[in-house]
This record gives sequence, C-alpha cells and structure tokens, in this order.
Amino acid sequence: MASSFVVERPAGLPDRIADLLMEQITSGALAEGQILPTETELAKSFGVSRNVMREAIARLRYEGILDSRQGRGAMVLPLSERLTFRIGSGLGSSDSLADLFELRGLLEIEIAGLAAQRRGPEDLSELEAALTCLSESDFFDEAKLEADARFHRALAAATGNDYLKGISTYISFRLKGTTRDTAAVYASDDLVAQTIREHRLIFERVSAGEAEGARAAMRAHILHAAERLGVRLKTGVLAG
Repeated sequence: MASSFVVERPAGLPDRIADLLMEQITSGALAEGQILPTETELAKSFGVSRNVMREAIARLRYEGILDSRQGRGAMVLPLSERLTFRIGSGLGSSDSLADLFELRGLLEIEIAGLAAQRRGPEDLSELEAALTCLSESDFFDEAKLEADARFHRALAAATGNDYLKGISTYISFRLKGTTRDTAAVYASDDLVAQTIREHRLIFERVSAGEAEGARAAMRAHILHAAERLGVRLKTGVLAG
C-alpha cells in the first residue's frame, strides 16, 4: 500500500501526485511488477479526488512507468520495459516549454499532412465530433481542453501509425496541465473564436485531402498557440 501524503495546493496537483508515486517507485516502496491499489484507495491515501488520482496514473502510464489493462489495476513495469524517453513535470521554464512546443509542432505538422493523405470516413467523423465539442462554448473550460486534445488525438489516429498516435497522445497529455494553468488567456471571445477557426481550417484541409494545406494550417495553429501562451519559439522551421 502506498504511503499516505496530503497535498494541499491545487495547482498542478496531478503532476505532483505523479511525482510522489514516482518517488515511491524509484525508492522501491512500490516494487517492479507490483499492482497498485485501486484509484479509490490511492486517492484516499494521498488526500485527493479520484479524478486527480486518475490523471496522475495516466501520466505515468503515458510515460511508460505503469501498465494498465482491463480487469487489472495499474502495474509498475520492470525497468527493462520502461520508456527511455520521458518529459518531466518541470515545464515551468520558458526554454523547456519552447522546446516542447517545437517538438509538438514538428511532429503535428507531419501528422496533419499524413492524416490528409490517409484519413478514412471514421477518422473524419471523429475529427468533426471533436470540433463540434470544441465549438460548444465561448470560453475554455475543462471540456473544451479535452475536446482540443481529442481533436489532435484523432488526427494522429488518422495517420494509421500507432507509434505516432502514442507519442502525440503523450505530448498532448504533458501539455494539458500547462494549457489548463494558462487557460485564462483564452478568456477573450476573439481568442476562443480564433482557436476554433484554426482547428476548423485544419479539419477542412484534412477532409479535402490537401496534405500541404493541412501542414500549413497546423503550422499556423502551433505558432498562434505558442503566441497566445506567451511561449517564445526559437528561430527555425516553426518560427522562421
């Protein structure tokens, strides 16, 4: 059973809980191959909600530390089976966030192009559903942030490449907390509308099978997203 901790500050809570779990894994308090207690038990142990606990576990799953399967709790993977590439929770510095945006941009620009070439009817339906959810309100709340992430996951899925889908989902997840913490910048109706227009343009280019147009639309979206969040990108493929 995990040790008891109570974390009082709400900002970045899932990340901090994930870090505490990681400390227990590193120290051996949670051993390789061990099945974690249930979400309810862990949430009570850490003094947080089940939603926070679920997100913390999801982060470690996307980082290749835990493995979850239907009908069985999350298991601590042996060291030999874990991912060697990880994005830590220290995204507070402008340089680290700029680097992550650059990685995301280079990846998602090509994902958009491939999606335009390979998308099928089911992919377009999922993209359209995500876009509809994204357009439902005039402000950025948790549901809209999830719809945004869903749209990008659907794009990656449309490539038909499971590895691209996996790494895109992982990067999107790591950016989610940062985006949530800075969602206040989207309080302006104009900024929200602009964000929706950017996603709609990507969808239109992908739907039309225009690979270069989809890449250009995604590049513009990444640049504008970085600008809205105050991220200063380095000179190169993205920033020019």
